[in-house]
Amino acid sequence: MRMLTLPSRDGPSRRGFTLIELLVVIAVIAVLIALLLPAVQFAREAARRAACLSNMRQIAIGLHNYESTHGCFPIGCQECRPPSFPPPTGFKFKRTSWNASLLPFLEQQPVYDRYRFDEPFDVAVNRDAAGSVLPIFLCPSTATTKRTGPTTGDENGNAVWDKGDDLAFTDYGGLYGVSFNTPQILPEHEGVMLYDRVVRVRDIPDGLSNTAAIGECTGRDGSAQSEWANGHNVFDQRFNNGINRSQNNELWSDHPQGCNLAFADGHGKLVSESIDQNVLNAMLTRSGGEIVANGP
Repeated sequence: MRMLTLPSRDGPSRRGFTLIELLVVIAVIAVLIALLLPAVQFAREAARRAACLSNMRQIAIGLHNYESTHGCFPIGCQECRPPSFPPPTGFKFKRTSWNASLLPFLEQQPVYDRYRFDEPFDVAVNRDAAGSVLPIFLCPSTATTKRTGPTTGDENGNAVWDKGDDLAFTDYGGLYGVSFNTPQILPEHEGVMLYDRVVRVRDIPDGLSNTAAIGECTGRDGSAQSEWANGHNVFDQRFNNGINRSQNNELWSDHPQGCNLAFADGHGKLVSESIDQNVLNAMLTRSGGEIVANGP
């Protein structure tokens, strides 16, 4: 009787990864991630910076269109200071901001229509309009901040609405000028966004393209009066303080190495924090008589 031989079921041996090989693969992946992550973060910040610059350009164009319509730029803060002391009867300290005046030129007509310009910015009748969170007034790169939300919220935590609650923030402030060691800002140190005073094209002899009207000061909370409806959302830059050195109502952003400015001729650009201080001061004043080159 012949014996049948069955084919062997033993195939070629299968060999798995050793622990060392697995660790090498993990290490290679970790190195690749470490190399790619900064590039991804850089690309994301570049996109955020471009979006912020787009906001500033729209604001700059809005300023220019406002001037074409009204023959002047929006007042930085209206009814901020009484013309005499004691204040005359009926003076309300409305503190109407340049932002509020500019709303129709930023495609925000519905918010403009709801805003009561005959009343102060922080009273109940303006709660709805002034509490509108408007992306065009916000920098998407903002990270360094004490804010706890998009509005001032319930500031004293008493669970009821009080004057000044629920006001929406802005990262862009009007430029009052440059502050030197003088009791008050001299005319040659003034900018475009002033208290209770109109600025026209003829009042900017330094040139519209050389004079910034709006600048970034991101991340400020309610203590810095950074609500877009608040007329005190204007600031002067210290004569010896550069960009990104102070967040207390000075030019500041979370963009690496610079911040965005909107100019009176309708353009916006990123200005380097390494810019010469004298050149920066010249950009922030409208009638100093300086010659500003198209630098960084």
